[in-house]
Amino acid sequence: MAKSQFRPAVSAFLLMVTMSLISTALSFFVVPVCSDLGFGRGSFTLYYSLMVAAGAVSASFLGTYMNKHGVRGVILVSGIWCGLGFLGLSVSSHLWMFYLLGAAMGLFGSTCVYLAANVIVQQSYSSQQASAVLGLVMAGSGIGGVIWSNLVPMLLENFGWRMSYRILGLCWLTLPILATLILGKQEMTGAFGHGVAISGGMSKKEAVKTGKFYLAVAVMCVISSASCISQQLPALLENLGHGDINKLISIMTAGIAVGTILEGLLCSRLGIKYTMILILCTYAAGFLLLAANSAVAVALVCLAFGSGSITTLMPIVVRTIFGGREYAAIWSVVISCSSVASFIGAPVWGMVYDFSGSYRPALMVMPVVLAAGIACLFGAFRNIED
Repeated sequence: MAKSQFRPAVSAFLLMVTMSLISTALSFFVVPVCSDLGFGRGSFTLYYSLMVAAGAVSASFLGTYMNKHGVRGVILVSGIWCGLGFLGLSVSSHLWMFYLLGAAMGLFGSTCVYLAANVIVQQSYSSQQASAVLGLVMAGSGIGGVIWSNLVPMLLENFGWRMSYRILGLCWLTLPILATLILGKQEMTGAFGHGVAISGGMSKKEAVKTGKFYLAVAVMCVISSASCISQQLPALLENLGHGDINKLISIMTAGIAVGTILEGLLCSRLGIKYTMILILCTYAAGFLLLAANSAVAVALVCLAFGSGSITTLMPIVVRTIFGGREYAAIWSVVISCSSVASFIGAPVWGMVYDFSGSYRPALMVMPVVLAAGIACLFGAFRNIED
């Protein structure tokens, strides 16, 4: 692999570190903000749902735009837009302010940078290279999670939640700009880079008319609803009586980093279908262990492997089933649909606690939901050579 081919991977990696500012760092704000302003956890985390919903609305448009014009403009807008959004969160005092800013940030937030990172990889490497490269790139979300899970609690303790939001905003402003500089102009086009030809497959219009598309969407929705636990994880671990929460969160985020790499390697060995089945079973085991409050560190690693499949394995599922002809456009629709599951799932986790005083009922239900996801996966891969 030529040296120039490392640039897309490094750029995409930085975008995944950026994404973890929302997927990991924001979860630490639930307890201090709710305690300071008197919000219920379910009511407060609705702003995250609005963020996800806005991302669902913008994803399909962004995917089409990236296919035609490249990713540079979108990445730069994300840096400025969400940097200002974090600044707005730092001066918010009412729920409606958090809701408004959450919805605004979602337009060019985590969904945007994740989609850009994915498109960079899929358009810069062959299908044989993409699974391994994607595993390494998506480890950025786990490595970023390790950084934020150690840094954010320290910031909250020393500077308070308002100043901490501002510091995170500066990070979001800086990282996407750095990613565009590393990528360079020649990789910013909509065409596949480095001589990689677009593989055959379906158009977006053809894909959405098939049953396999909706089964793939169902699998993505199942995993997305399960991963919403991340926004409640510090509060959940506190509810279970664990003291060293920062250490446990670091274990999980490190697990995401390691898991995404291993998932990419397993995919090359076992194929995407059987790798997905293995990871979803592992995910279910993690929820059961957490519900029993047993082997919590192991449970968190299992959850890390499961949640990491959204960024590492599901893009390969979509490319395997539908091909690369209009990959970005099809994948953006899948993300949009799964965002609805996240929109519902995020406040539900908080509401379960508000009504029952425990997260255990939700933990017990998730293995059943994941089993349904495995059934949908078999249907999506029917008559597909893996």
